[in-house]
Amino acid sequence: MIIFFSILFIYLVNPNTALADDYQNALDTVPKGLKWSDDDFKKAGFEGNSATIVNSNNPESPDTSVIKVTNGLYQVGGIWSNANNYNYFDIDHDQTASMWLYFGHDKATGGDGMYPGDGMAFVIQNDPRTTDAHSTGTITNKDKSTTKVVPGNGETLGVWGTDWDTKETEPTNIAKNAIQNSFAIEFDTFMDRMTNFNDISGEGVSFDVGTYGQKDTHHIAANYPGEASTYIHHSVTDPTKTVTDPTKKVQNTETNTTKAIDTAKATDSTKEDGTKNYFSLLHLAYTSNINLVDSKWHHLTIHWTKATYNQVSGKMMGKLTYYYDDKNPDGTATNTSKVSTMGVDISKFNTTDGKLHWGFTGATGRYTENNLIAFESLPSFVDAEAQTTIHNDTANKEVPADGHVDTQDKITYNYDLKYIGWTRTWSDIKAKMQIPANMTFSSGEVTYANGLSETIPSSAFSDPQYINYTLQQHLDKDNRTAKISLHGQAAKTSTNQLTVPTAHAHFDGDNLITDTDTTSFIIDPRSITLKSSTPDIIKINKNDSVDIPAQVDYLGNESTKPDYTKMTVYQKINDQDYVPLTTPIAADGSFTLHLDNSQLNESSTPISFYVKDPDDSVGQTNTLSRMIQIGGTVAFGEVSNKVSFKNIYWTSRNQLVPRLDKWNINVIDSRDKGSSWSVQAQASNLINTNKQHTLYGNLVYRENPDSQAIDLTNNVHIASHTKNSDNIETNNIASQWTDQSGILLALNNSNQTSRSGNYTGTINWTLLDSIDNA
Repeated sequence: MIIFFSILFIYLVNPNTALADDYQNALDTVPKGLKWSDDDFKKAGFEGNSATIVNSNNPESPDTSVIKVTNGLYQVGGIWSNANNYNYFDIDHDQTASMWLYFGHDKATGGDGMYPGDGMAFVIQNDPRTTDAHSTGTITNKDKSTTKVVPGNGETLGVWGTDWDTKETEPTNIAKNAIQNSFAIEFDTFMDRMTNFNDISGEGVSFDVGTYGQKDTHHIAANYPGEASTYIHHSVTDPTKTVTDPTKKVQNTETNTTKAIDTAKATDSTKEDGTKNYFSLLHLAYTSNINLVDSKWHHLTIHWTKATYNQVSGKMMGKLTYYYDDKNPDGTATNTSKVSTMGVDISKFNTTDGKLHWGFTGATGRYTENNLIAFESLPSFVDAEAQTTIHNDTANKEVPADGHVDTQDKITYNYDLKYIGWTRTWSDIKAKMQIPANMTFSSGEVTYANGLSETIPSSAFSDPQYINYTLQQHLDKDNRTAKISLHGQAAKTSTNQLTVPTAHAHFDGDNLITDTDTTSFIIDPRSITLKSSTPDIIKINKNDSVDIPAQVDYLGNESTKPDYTKMTVYQKINDQDYVPLTTPIAADGSFTLHLDNSQLNESSTPISFYVKDPDDSVGQTNTLSRMIQIGGTVAFGEVSNKVSFKNIYWTSRNQLVPRLDKWNINVIDSRDKGSSWSVQAQASNLINTNKQHTLYGNLVYRENPDSQAIDLTNNVHIASHTKNSDNIETNNIASQWTDQSGILLALNNSNQTSRSGNYTGTINWTLLDSIDNA
């Protein structure tokens, strides 16, 4: 007889250990966030508030403050901005807040199983309790002799009203227990959808009744916690009741049958007719099929658009947009973000100055999870943005997304940092810019709106993967922009196209952290290339001729090098066609392109040239372009000939509409140091040419988000500049504009509304070779 013994191993998990391990994982992996003073936020002043401020353990995220909202059973946490320290949410202006959220792992601890719960909520509020605001509920001791008001836990998430009385039928009484004068976005990790009579226990288990899909668990939704319309009343009857009073009958919602009520079995928690009452939430902007709880940090961006009058509702309505999972932990953009925009009635806040408290609440019940937050930006401290452009210096033109450059073209990456507001400076900005494949960089500089500049040291270019540099100046309302320019060269290729992928850039300052990504482009191969050490704009004296030295190079093997002396130079002057020249090319590929004074215009002359192999065995080189300036000039460069604004609704009025896409208004100045220029603009009315209707609005100029908008009916000063070097400068005066500054479309505050359609007009730009008197 052969007997096999099987040994059964059972691994028992200690829920508290699992929760602690997950908490440690959160602190060990938190992305880079802000470090702020304890005075910037206030812990809500209610008994048992579980929220506390801790520090990151991640060596890649030093000096990062983390808010731990909950990490145990039956907890309520809340933390609010401290308006006394200028930390507030100003609904009278566009606002942006960004942060990282952590909701624990998918097997958190519970009283009778392993489930996560319940989640957190982002809240803006004007509750009379200010930084002590939280949801509340009333509990009764066992002998029912005394009652006590306590913070609302579980499904309330610390912000919604408490549904703890099964006799309650009025939504108004539920709303009274919530945070008042508020709007909340909930991140709910536990579905509360109990509807059976025996499950309605008086501890709030039904707020998610009616949400979509039986398999949905985690979701994001929003509404007004202090409004009765947010709560939907339901009732359920006891299916076990027997008939003792035939005159009393009630519909049983579980079995859809009618039964007589046994009033003798009614309890204090059940109405005498044998029913229990419960409430669900009206979920606005409901987003499901998401995973909140996965032991990972998730990025959230909140953007508020200030209110405008809505003619349909007759109310002032703001817009709140959230972007969930819009960034990876390394700061790169995702393509899987959840985005939702909702209208918000600002009268619900009952505010006179527009400044609200903002923050997070969170709660647990029979189940728990680690709820944590790390902020990247605080709306009233600093609002700024980072944008990128790529310029082909060899061809003297911008490189669009998926555009093409030639092999070994000189390329400049520009990173434009724009300070929008508000109460603090953006200082100690550490820039970390990724070097993409097939690009090398050798130099760079930073130029500021105040006219100062600094050179990035050569040591910053020694790392093959990143360029790290800390800006020497801060940005504020008096110095709103910094332009980081990195100069490099596209890779060498003679046979195959090469792709330069997107590259990430991270900007970490004391009051804001932001990211951006460059676009991708293609390097086209060439067997022969053309280069010249001359500047893009060549300055000469009047009556002088000009010589442009140039060099042809072969990118293939030395053994197959072509005969340069048999190649031909092709030249184009002004708008003429390319013509072949008899200019000799030396055996080493060098030659000099000569332009006689008689070929030049009075002030400036554009010229382009390339070299071609006569038998086409190696093709032709890239094209070089130069501008010949006599005495140095200032002139417009690229000016966008078609510009547009974001779409507007026919009911819109009394608002400023931002521009759409990037505008280019370039000024090229080849004059000496100390030379000045200024630009003025004047705009026509906007007319629907099909219907001959004039828009009830006009173009305006706004220097910065805090300044008054100026009508462009007459010429208005837009920009001015004084050169601080003898180098040739190209300035795009629109590069410093934001959605709240520059040229904007102002809609009139009129009872008349514009008819639908496309409206067009003209902007006239004037360049003066001195500072105007504006």
